[in-house]
Amino acid sequence: MALYDQPDLTEFIRKHATPYDPATDTYRRPPFAQPVKAGKNSPIYNAHSYHTKVPPEGIVPYIEHYTNPGDLVLDPFCGSGMTGVAALMTGRHAVLSDLSPAAVHIAYNYTTPVDVEALKREFERIKAAVKEEFDWLYGTTCDRCGGPATIQYTIWSDVFECARCGGEIVLWDEAVDPATGKVASKFSCPSCLAEWSKRQLTRIRSDMVLTVYECPTCSPTRGEHTTTVEERSHIASIEKRTISHWYPDVKVDAGREMMRHGLLKRGVNRTTDFYTRRNLWAISGLWVAIEQVSDEKLRAQLRFVVTAILHRATFLNRLRPSRAGDPLSGTLYIGAFTREDNVGLLLERKFKQVLKSLRYERGNSSVLVRQGSATDLGSVIDESVDYVFTDPPFGENIFYADCSILWESWLQDYTDESLEIVCNDRRVDGPFKTLQDYQDLMTISFREMYRVLKPGRWASVVFHNSDDHVWRAILDATEAAGFELAEINAFDKVQLSFKGIRGQKGLERVTNKDIVLNLHKPWPAQVPTPNGRTHLVEAEQRVVETVADFLGANPPHGQRTLQHLWNHVLYDLLRNGSVEVSMADVEAMLAHHSQTFKLVDGRYYLRGEAVMGGNVFDLRSDAGAIAWLTAVLSAEPQTTGELIPKWQQETARLGGVDPGRLDRLLEQNFWPDKRTGRWRVPTAAEREKMSARVDLSAQAHQRVVRRFLSGELDRRPADRELCAWIRFCYNREFYTEAAALFPHVNEAHVDPQEYRAVKRIASVCRMRSQQQKG
Repeated sequence: MALYDQPDLTEFIRKHATPYDPATDTYRRPPFAQPVKAGKNSPIYNAHSYHTKVPPEGIVPYIEHYTNPGDLVLDPFCGSGMTGVAALMTGRHAVLSDLSPAAVHIAYNYTTPVDVEALKREFERIKAAVKEEFDWLYGTTCDRCGGPATIQYTIWSDVFECARCGGEIVLWDEAVDPATGKVASKFSCPSCLAEWSKRQLTRIRSDMVLTVYECPTCSPTRGEHTTTVEERSHIASIEKRTISHWYPDVKVDAGREMMRHGLLKRGVNRTTDFYTRRNLWAISGLWVAIEQVSDEKLRAQLRFVVTAILHRATFLNRLRPSRAGDPLSGTLYIGAFTREDNVGLLLERKFKQVLKSLRYERGNSSVLVRQGSATDLGSVIDESVDYVFTDPPFGENIFYADCSILWESWLQDYTDESLEIVCNDRRVDGPFKTLQDYQDLMTISFREMYRVLKPGRWASVVFHNSDDHVWRAILDATEAAGFELAEINAFDKVQLSFKGIRGQKGLERVTNKDIVLNLHKPWPAQVPTPNGRTHLVEAEQRVVETVADFLGANPPHGQRTLQHLWNHVLYDLLRNGSVEVSMADVEAMLAHHSQTFKLVDGRYYLRGEAVMGGNVFDLRSDAGAIAWLTAVLSAEPQTTGELIPKWQQETARLGGVDPGRLDRLLEQNFWPDKRTGRWRVPTAAEREKMSARVDLSAQAHQRVVRRFLSGELDRRPADRELCAWIRFCYNREFYTEAAALFPHVNEAHVDPQEYRAVKRIASVCRMRSQQQKG
C-alpha cells in the first residue's frame, strides 16, 4: 500500500524542460575540475538519516557549474533527495527517482514545502494526544526523593551463559569499566571466576541494567540507578498487555544479506523483534495519531519526523562508551549494549531539527519525486534533461532494501528486490545477482541517463569502492552507454562513517573519500574517447611508483594509511581511464616491496624514513619500539645478540611476543655497520640509500609474473605479452620464472620466429635455474 501517489511526470517535464534544438544550442562547459569538501553537520543533512548521503552543499558547486537557473536536473538514484535540495537552493528544477519507497518518502519531505505554523500546531496536538500513554510507558520513581520521575533512557546488556558452571554473566557488570565506559575483551564469570571472551560463550538474552531518569523536584534533575525490581515489573506488565494501536509485524526473510550479520542468532525473525515492547507501543501510538491528520503534506512531514527517529528507537541504537546512542548506518547491527531512548524525548529533539531544516531558501523552482527503477525513466522524454547528478549503489557495499526494511514496514510499501541494482551473490532463496548482473543493470541505467540528457551535457556520478572489479563494472557500463569519462574529482564528506574512521586509523580496508566521475555526452557525430586499459604489469608499476612519489613528499601522519594511499592511487588510475587493481592488491604490493616500503602501526613509510612520535615507554606499538631502539642505539651501536636480552626484558610483560619483530624493526629502520656487525641510527645519507627505489618497477613486474604462475590473476595475459615476460625475466636473471612461463605460450597465437626465439631462451633459463639451485 503506497502512501505517496505517483506524480504526473509527463506534465512536470512539459512544464519545466526546454526542448533541445541543435540549431540554436550554444551550451559549452568544461568539466568541473575542483575537489569538493562538504560536512555532514548541517540542519538539512541531520534532519533524517539515510544509508548513503551526499551533503547538498557539496552538490551545489556542480549544479551551478554545469547548468543555468531554471534548468532541469535529474537524479535517478535519489536516495534521501539531496540533489533535489541542492537544485532548490540554486533555482533549478529537479526530477528525483528511486526504487525504494523509503527513499521516496524521505526525498519527498526534504523537497516539498509545508506550512510550518500549521505543522507546529499539529505536532502539539499529537503530543497532547499521546501524553498520558507516554507518562505511563516511561514513568519511574526517583530514588533520591521518592517522587515521580521520567525515564530518559534505559541501557540493555547482553547476558551470557558461563561455559564452565552454567551461571549467568551480565556483560555490563563484568566487562564494562564504570569510569570510562570501555569494554574489556576478556571478563570473568562472577560465580566460578573462569575467564572468557564473548565469542566463547552462548548469548541467552538482553536485560535492562541501568535507568537514567529526570526528576522535576530534585537538583540536579538527572539521576540514575541500577534498574529496579519495580521497573522490571513494569516492563513485564507492558509485555503481557496487547498494544491497542496498529503496528507492522512482518516476518523478515531469513535469506536477506543483512540477516546473516548475527540477527538470526539473536532471535530476530520479525520486524517487531527490533524493538522493546515499550518503544514499539510508543511509536505505534504516534503513528496512529499522525494518520488522523487531514492535510496530506502535514501528515507526510510528521511521518518523516517519526521515521527519522525510528532506528534510535530500536535495538539498533548501540551504546557508545560515552553513553550516546549511535545506530550504524548502512547495516542492521545490534550490539551487545543498546540504549532504549524515551520515544517522546527523541521526537521532541528531532522535531526541532526538522524545523531548522525547512528554513533553506527554495526560490521559484520545484522538485518532482517518483518511485521507479533507474533502468526505466518512463515519461522523461529524450534529450530533455540539462544535467544529471547521482550517487548510484556501490556494488555489494550496501543492501538498501534490507537496510530500509524498518522504515518501509511502517510505510507498508517495500522495495522490489528483483529490481534492486546490487551484487548480492550470497542472497539465499531470493533475488540473487552477480557482479555481471549488477553491471548489466547499471549499463541499462546509464543508457537511460544518456537517452534523456541533452547532447554536450554532463552527468556527475559519485562512487567509491575498494574492489577493482566493481570499478571496472561501473567504467564499462558508462562506456557502453556512450558516455566519455572526461574528469574526476575527489568528494570529501569530512565526517567519516564508522568504517571510514577505522580505515583512517589503518584498521580496515575501506575507502574514505568518494570519487566523482564527470561523464560527457558527446555532441551529434562526435565519437566518444574509449576508457583506457592498463596492462597488469603497467598497473602494478604505476601503483608502486605513485605511492613512492607520494610518500617521498613526506605527507602528514594521517595521510599514510592504506585507505588514503588507495584514494591517491585510485585517483591516478581513473585519470588513465582504467582501474585494474583493488585496495587489497595495493596492500599486497606494498608488502611485497618491503625493500622500499615499511608498515608501522597501520601507516606506510619509505624504508629510510624516520618514524617520529613514538612513546619510548610503549613497546606495544612499533613506533614506540622504534623510539626505544633509537634511544638505545644512539647511546651505543650494538649487535643483535647484545640487543636481544634488553629487548626480551622490555617486552616480557607484553605477552604474545612476535619472535621476528626485533629483526624486522632493525632491518627496516636502522643501519648495519658491515665492518663491526653492529646496528646504529642511520645518517641522513644512509637514510636516502635505504629509501632508494632501485629496480622498483622490475620487482613489480616480477610479482605479476609470480602471481600469474601461482594462478592468482583473474585474467590470462595475451601470448605475445607472455613472450615479452619471458624476455624480461631472462634479462633480469629471473630464470625460474622464465622457464615456468614458456609452457603457457600457445604456439598457434605467436609468430613462428618469435616462438622459436623464446623457446631457446626458456631452454637456457631452465639450465641456469638448475645451476642456481645446485
